[in-house]
Amino acid sequence: MALEKILILAFLLAIIQLTIPMLIDLLTGNTNLTYLLSSRDSSSKPSIYAQRANRASRNLLETLPIFIGIGILSLIREVDNSYVALLWLILRAIYIPIYILGINYIRTGIWAASLICLILMGVKFI
Repeated sequence: MALEKILILAFLLAIIQLTIPMLIDLLTGNTNLTYLLSSRDSSSKPSIYAQRANRASRNLLETLPIFIGIGILSLIREVDNSYVALLWLILRAIYIPIYILGINYIRTGIWAASLICLILMGVKFI
């Protein structure tokens, strides 16, 4: 798969992951559509699963700028990072449900593997 498509899929993953906590609370009845469409002047207590989804989302946002930067640099310098970038994307997609379900050790392994992908992408420029 072309690196350009992988970058677009990474953006899509970020958008989807930002909506997951809201969808979890909506589907579990922890919040309602009226609240979600309001200015949210009052706060609601998110479920444990929505809290985990929020933390997983924040975790993605910590590494996504690095991935985007290396991806764009790869395109400019014509360095083939598409395989490792696709692996990073797959690992990040797997990370979401693993984190939400609270599967700790596997979650950490997936996170570490995705970090190694970023390192491998960056090493190609040294």
